[in-house]
Amino acid sequence: MARALLALFIIFFLFQLGAFAKKKGEMQNTHNFTLHWPLYLYIFTVMLSLTLGFAIIYYIASFGSPILIDSNQGKIVQNHNFAEMIYYSGATLLSIGYGDLNPLGAVRYISLFEGFLGIVTPTVIFVSEITKNNSAG
Repeated sequence: MARALLALFIIFFLFQLGAFAKKKGEMQNTHNFTLHWPLYLYIFTVMLSLTLGFAIIYYIASFGSPILIDSNQGKIVQNHNFAEMIYYSGATLLSIGYGDLNPLGAVRYISLFEGFLGIVTPTVIFVSEITKNNSAG
């Protein structure tokens, strides 16, 4: 099961790289500081890919031992499901931080990195697009 999920993640990641290469060429011709829909769609796709990618990592990590504490009940979550991992990954990536689920062990550092990517990734994409448009105009 873990290998199948990892294989799906790798295929999805490679697909996203191909879409990025294609979209990068299209965005160069599309934007003239108006920031049309393709840029926002691209940012959404990248963020969704990161959310799903980290959810898979968390889900695979949960096979060995519990990785989250439910702060509302004060208990370690024993049975993780993939939907819960998507929720946790999305809340972490978007820096929402509800506080209902807290990571344990090494997952804390993975979560820190995901939170960092959640702030830096859309910022870098957006700023690089604006900088490119300003230098072209």
